[in-house]
Amino acid sequence: MRIRTVALLLILFGMLVVLNLTYSQNAPEASERGKEVYENSCAHCHGTEGRGDGSAAENLLPKPRDFTRGLYKIRSTETGQLPTDQDLFDIITEGMPGSSMPGWETALSANDRWELVAYIKTFYDGFKEAEAPPKQINLSGKVPYSEQSVETGKALYTELGCIECHGNIGRGDGTSAPDLTDEWGFQSWPANLTQGWNFRGGADTEDIFKRFIGGLAGSAMPAFEGDSFPGFGLTAEESSRMIELDNKDEMTEAEEEESAQLYEKYDAAVDIALNLAEGTELSAEEKQIYDDAMKVVYEKSWHLANYVKSLMPEKRPEPAIGNNVLRSQYIQGELPEMDDAAWETLEARYFPLVGQIVIEPRQFNPTIDAVNVKSFYSDTEVAFLFTWDDRTHTTGDETDEATGKMLEDALAVQFPVKVPQGPTAPKPYFLWGGRLPVYLWHWKASTPEQVAELTAKGINSAEVQEAQGELQAQSTYTEGQYKLWVKRALRTDDKKDLQLDPGVFVPIAFSAWDGANGDVDTKRVMTSWYTFVLEPIPSSKRFIYPPLIALLSVGFLFGLRAFVQRRNSEEA
Repeated sequence: MRIRTVALLLILFGMLVVLNLTYSQNAPEASERGKEVYENSCAHCHGTEGRGDGSAAENLLPKPRDFTRGLYKIRSTETGQLPTDQDLFDIITEGMPGSSMPGWETALSANDRWELVAYIKTFYDGFKEAEAPPKQINLSGKVPYSEQSVETGKALYTELGCIECHGNIGRGDGTSAPDLTDEWGFQSWPANLTQGWNFRGGADTEDIFKRFIGGLAGSAMPAFEGDSFPGFGLTAEESSRMIELDNKDEMTEAEEEESAQLYEKYDAAVDIALNLAEGTELSAEEKQIYDDAMKVVYEKSWHLANYVKSLMPEKRPEPAIGNNVLRSQYIQGELPEMDDAAWETLEARYFPLVGQIVIEPRQFNPTIDAVNVKSFYSDTEVAFLFTWDDRTHTTGDETDEATGKMLEDALAVQFPVKVPQGPTAPKPYFLWGGRLPVYLWHWKASTPEQVAELTAKGINSAEVQEAQGELQAQSTYTEGQYKLWVKRALRTDDKKDLQLDPGVFVPIAFSAWDGANGDVDTKRVMTSWYTFVLEPIPSSKRFIYPPLIALLSVGFLFGLRAFVQRRNSEEA
């Protein structure tokens, strides 16, 4: 019995040690080593005093974190709480996708990253003054991913107002998106929920759930709290009923009384939540009301997290290289128009875009992630379908203050004028050519049904060709996404044009401009050279050889049979 008691005490002691380690997360005391690592790797963005005002800060959006405020977006802790040491370590390790904050896993040792955690905490006294570990978000009530949960979450997406910032299907194109700012007054774009690879803090359902419950401190993304959560204190059925009554043009006397009762219950729960946030001690009854209300908030948040998870592919598409190279498929007859169902039979190829940071003006803060491309060709023509996400539809109504030029969305597709003969042959400089010229298709949102042909021998020397070929174009902008269809003859009489032949690998590159992000001239996103090919036309011989072989086989069998019969008759 005594041995069992000792064993239980040891287990309890071990659990306490583990809990303590979970809070401290192995972070050492602040040291000169941490300061050295910070000044070498972090200060150029975050500033020597941690105020987010480093030498590179003015070129970055979102701005580097001001550590002196104690506001951290990515946490495993509830709203108003500081991050754990592990939270800080993970962000240093993994970085912040879609921002200028890189991951430091390969550049810094684990020990140096822990030293950084300790040093960063010295910028905010709240870490030293905290009397208890930060309260972590409870994940124990997770709602499993299912079609039913996704459908529930889809309804909540609209009910909770997510649509206003993130758009109807999550591409970050909501009506409020262009006007959002953070705690410091800087523009703050809502996440594109269809691109999970850019989620800061992870794209697992649990990670998404934490963003709902904890919020993104300092940003326009609120935490799901009692004083701001629609229908707080109501059951799911009561919340739906309250919305239903609110949407009625006229209510009966009974409905007005029912609505008043629901609002009374809602207001009472909100008051309790506000009192708790202010530090007021709650009665047992109030605590029970608050706990019951938060159970509903948590359950709805899980459903919403499952819906957001459903909007994104399982992983980021592979770039269009190797087996994923863009292959234009041959079809006989007319090529499909932009909305033809034939395009659904092709898998799009993914061309990731990055900011142009070589020549002024540069783009350090890209907002367009990639362009996706499909292609068909016939005996005489080729057609491409380009799609890319853009949170705003900008058609040239504003001008850039620095250059006075029109700000609008645009796309350029780049080819060499002459296709290199072989994989080792030189290509033109990827920044719109140089000594070797490039041939360009240039589309602008202000002229959505036109594509101009340009020739360039440098990023600032593009000229519109005098002889414009018969390019056909159609485009649409829907739910935060552009779709552009372009068709052209395979071969033309213009020596400045690209000439296309089946089976020849052709370099291709892209540039894109988001006018709402200030993109103009060289300030844009782009790719280096990729490759596409017109898949060789299937030979008609493949239809002749099988029956011919079959006939020869049958003839051989009959001949063999006749030979055997003749041989047997001679022996007889």
